[in-house]
Amino acid sequence: MLFTVGQCISSIGTWMEKTAIGWLAWDLTHSATWVGTVALTDLIAALWVAPLAGAVTDRSNPYRLLWTTQTLMILLALTLWWLTASGHITIGLLIVTAIIDSTLQGFNQPVRSVVIATLAGPTRVSQAIATNSIGMNIARTTGPAVAGLVMVTGHISNVFWINAASFIAMLAAVLYVRRWIDHKGLAPRHKPLLGDISAGFSYVLRTPEIATLFLLTTAFALLARPFSELFPAFAGDVFKGGPQTLSMLMSAQGVGALFGATWMLRKRSPDALVRITFGAALGITLALMAFTSTRTLSIAVPAMALAGLLHVVCNIGMQSLAQTLAIPAMRGRVMALYSLIFRAGPSLGAFLIGLAAHWIGLQWLVGIAAFTFGALVMVCLPAARRVYAPRAAN
Repeated sequence: MLFTVGQCISSIGTWMEKTAIGWLAWDLTHSATWVGTVALTDLIAALWVAPLAGAVTDRSNPYRLLWTTQTLMILLALTLWWLTASGHITIGLLIVTAIIDSTLQGFNQPVRSVVIATLAGPTRVSQAIATNSIGMNIARTTGPAVAGLVMVTGHISNVFWINAASFIAMLAAVLYVRRWIDHKGLAPRHKPLLGDISAGFSYVLRTPEIATLFLLTTAFALLARPFSELFPAFAGDVFKGGPQTLSMLMSAQGVGALFGATWMLRKRSPDALVRITFGAALGITLALMAFTSTRTLSIAVPAMALAGLLHVVCNIGMQSLAQTLAIPAMRGRVMALYSLIFRAGPSLGAFLIGLAAHWIGLQWLVGIAAFTFGALVMVCLPAARRVYAPRAAN
């Protein structure tokens, strides 16, 4: 629980920074293309980091790896604070710092997933992920709201300073759980690192239930997930608002996600988890189509809250299945590749949508992408049932 609390406090700062970076990109350029380009930094970093990070996680001491990544992220937040406060920030420097941050997050994400599974034990992985998701979505709700208040009442650089301070809670949590996670990695270190990376890809591709899960995750990340990366453009262009509107949209998504994560705390059979995951995948299509069909905030905000709820239910379902289906020695690599898809896919989707927004309306593009995702889920559902039915029966 303390580990989750530490992550929650740290993530409040992270979401504050994410909100500020998005708005800063819009404020510097007033371009949806540049906002999408900043979102694309996740893809640039994740493409080379995630496969390497998975192999490093399986071979490394989880405690030492967590401590190193958290410390480096503090230093980066302080650098971003100085650049913004001194007036030296440019869209180019913003992109560079975003790439570095995405690189560090890429090394941090798989080891956090492994630590959560270690602390929870094999029978409580889904509940642990849901509990962690509650903390993350409290942060998703609180962070943008606080960031909006800070940006309106003070200088935007203050957001980055607060983010740096928030990492202290995470460092304290890592120290608290050290006795459970301070151990050697589960994968042997004498094998070539590149061989371990290749083995991770082969394991995913040759394991039918994991390959099917990753297909759903890829479609979800590319087509149904990029809306939040484009919130600054929605707030400024579609709804003609400012930081308050951006904060409202992000907070609505976070509130919905919080309810979704709370609902997922209940223990469920593997068969039920599969049904819930695919059901949420279809539901998010309808929620996003409602969001993109209006320019009225009184309709858009509740639609975004519903999209946030279904998004987190689908994510918890997919992540729980990935954690439980993977063998322990491969878990770091599986979760790293999962994180690669889940982080890089929305970035690529947001970049392409932002680029095309010059010719086609932003709302139309996001709505079409969501509809396409729903159609793909319907097409793949029969095959998914055949793959998961034998596993659920066991």
